[in-house]
Amino acid sequence: MDSTGYVLNQNFPSERARLSALAQLWDAGTLRLVEDTGLGAGDRCLEAGAGTGSIAAALAAIVGTAGRVLAVDRDIRFLDDLPPQVEVRCADVMTDDLPPAQFDLVHARLLVAHLHPHREALRRLAAAVAPGGWLLVEEVDWTYADRIEPEEPLYTAMIAALTEIMGDGGFDARYGRRLLGDVLGLGLTEVSAQYRGLQSEHDNAWLAWQLLVEQFHDRIVARGLLSRDDVDRWWALSRAGTSILTGPAVFAVRARRPLPVD
Repeated sequence: MDSTGYVLNQNFPSERARLSALAQLWDAGTLRLVEDTGLGAGDRCLEAGAGTGSIAAALAAIVGTAGRVLAVDRDIRFLDDLPPQVEVRCADVMTDDLPPAQFDLVHARLLVAHLHPHREALRRLAAAVAPGGWLLVEEVDWTYADRIEPEEPLYTAMIAALTEIMGDGGFDARYGRRLLGDVLGLGLTEVSAQYRGLQSEHDNAWLAWQLLVEQFHDRIVARGLLSRDDVDRWWALSRAGTSILTGPAVFAVRARRPLPVD
């Protein structure tokens, strides 16, 4: 599939809230990965698919006033109130050229799974990494995202319905496990990979799913994947606060562009 499409409606009224919910779930883990790269004062960063700018702002705090952060997204409405060293640019990673070989860190989270071909998206991101710099990509895998305690077939059915609907729009819900293989083909060095996940009964674990279902429940019913009664029962389950969710895994791959050989 060749596409620069994005299945989620960026004009949906609650889209900023959905992105903020994801940031609350995943930002802390992302920043631990960034710390491992040794990023510091005066460095230059590219945040691709910057969303609400939470990571761009955190990177700005690390690199300080002498550093630079370029925050790129196809929709920049949510990239406001950022530090002065953050430059915001409206751009599509698949069609717009990124500054070549300029950044000490190029980071993207939950972006490449929406872009096709995935390897071309990674190649374009990697081309922006300066010699000695790092590429850090994080991608989701929904393989175990349908697990809930106590078990509830309706919850499993909703995740399956979301996977199908979003897959029709180009989202690869299980790309995370294949990310490492694609990065290994980029010719970078010091490649490492890990994955992490969350399990919780808290409202915020449900919120990201609720805001996703809010976008797609009409399409799910129209496609016959779930009935209207099923969707209503799912909403009741999500608001009851009596279940423990196993969230999707996020796979992270880090790789370095080698320094030129003298």
